[in-house]
Amino acid sequence: MASIRQDCETRLTGMKAIRSDYEAEWKEIARFCQPARSRFLNGDTNKTARRARNARLYDEYAIGSYRTLANGMTSGLSSPSRPWKKLSTYDDALLDEPEVRFWLSEVDRLMDAFFARTNFYGAAKTGYHELGLFGTEACVMMEHRDVGMVCHPLTAGEYWISMSDAMVADTLYRRCPMTARQAVQSFGKERVSSTVRNAFDRSNDEDLVNVFQAIEPNPQWRPGDPFSHRYRSIYWDENDQADRVLRISGHHDQPFYAPRWDLTGSDAYGYSPAMEGLASIRELQMQNKRENEAIDGIVKPEKVTKPGLKLTGQPGNIVSAADVDKDAVMVPYQMPWQALEQISNKIGRLYQRIDATSYADLFMAITNMQGIQPRNIEEIAARNEEKLTQLGPTIERVNNEKLAVAIDRVFGIMMRGNMLPPLPEAMRGQSEIKVEFVSILTQMQRMVGLGQIERTASFVGNLAGAFPEAADKLNTDEMIDEYADRAGTPPKLIRTAEEVAKLRQQRAQQQNQQRMAEMMPAIQQGADAARLLSETDVNGSPMLGTLLGAG
Repeated sequence: MASIRQDCETRLTGMKAIRSDYEAEWKEIARFCQPARSRFLNGDTNKTARRARNARLYDEYAIGSYRTLANGMTSGLSSPSRPWKKLSTYDDALLDEPEVRFWLSEVDRLMDAFFARTNFYGAAKTGYHELGLFGTEACVMMEHRDVGMVCHPLTAGEYWISMSDAMVADTLYRRCPMTARQAVQSFGKERVSSTVRNAFDRSNDEDLVNVFQAIEPNPQWRPGDPFSHRYRSIYWDENDQADRVLRISGHHDQPFYAPRWDLTGSDAYGYSPAMEGLASIRELQMQNKRENEAIDGIVKPEKVTKPGLKLTGQPGNIVSAADVDKDAVMVPYQMPWQALEQISNKIGRLYQRIDATSYADLFMAITNMQGIQPRNIEEIAARNEEKLTQLGPTIERVNNEKLAVAIDRVFGIMMRGNMLPPLPEAMRGQSEIKVEFVSILTQMQRMVGLGQIERTASFVGNLAGAFPEAADKLNTDEMIDEYADRAGTPPKLIRTAEEVAKLRQQRAQQQNQQRMAEMMPAIQQGADAARLLSETDVNGSPMLGTLLGAG
């Protein structure tokens, strides 16, 4: 029977074969768009070799475009300076309970504080960069005794993922090189190999240890058992000849996320904007190289001279020769100046194409807007809504595959660490808490439907002017709730159905009292007239009785 390490290495071999289809594109994207990233470019950890690739970069425009994409995604989806999530329940009736609303609000506040004191937001920004470049990002979220959680953002080439039958990543293997000192501190001197132990004893603390980590569903997980873990984590030293592992531990929650930008079929790895724009990114480097060559051809053209005559090509330099006339130096080919203009125009068009494929033009829409400035707010909103529909699937995927996983992880850590207030009695037995995303990009996606609501309200309102019964068709309460939900209005600004019912009952009572007050003078006049008639004598009988037909 194979050991745990052998099982892991066998599975890793299969995952490496699947990822190999993407590596050629990843290497090219990294070289042109982010030379300092992607561990597979240099073997593993040789930073000097990775930096040396900058010498082959002729134009850094693509780097700026994808940095704009990463910054826009960070600010639009998970900014630390504005709300991007809120907690709710699947049972709308529970939201009418004051203690439930207070508990959800307090938990939301505590989770925001937890995220803020970790490195989550920095890791999230790094991940958005990876997502736009390579189509897949990954981050491992480990519990920490001091700050609660530490995020380890990964880059393309140092991890492998596998999907579950639900088509989401549930397995992650990664290469995490450590120094000999780090390995001894992490796993203990008795667990590391003799090679690592000897290096540590000789004070060769910086010797690298090629450590692998496997995070995967635990086949021995027992649901409902608090001592059983849903995921297991296995570390081993690749160079250790002994068939053993460094450590096996477990996690109650999924300790990593691995969202994809877009998917093709059942692929494990995603498809990125940089892959779509790779042709333009590649051509941009070639055109810049040609532009430099054209400039050199104009400034320093190739020359044919008499034997023995050596020209330096340096400005202001004087070359002495015994017998030189104007025909002694010949330029066989003179670079036309129009060529430089044509190349520059081509580079400008490539800039536009790169901005379009990287969505940089979307996030810089107002800054780069053509025409008279400033535009009115309605036009800006219309332009943004039109373009943001293109990001809709990616926004949903990031919310579900990244942010929701991070929220579940943090909520689990805080629950186990007794960092949350006690659960309200009304929520006992509730299996799940609903997470709603209220980031800028998410809300703008949802607000695309506000125009339909406004047009419907306007149409019914105009129709009701001629046909009052048309207003009966419109459920204004539901319309207000739907509009507020799409617009991201804070729940405390919208009254609950119970509060609205009480308010309307009080208003009806006030209206009844007002009508009664208006009727009082007429009632009083009627009472006085009846009293007068009853006191008037007609043939020995009261006039009131005579009028009423009394005998």
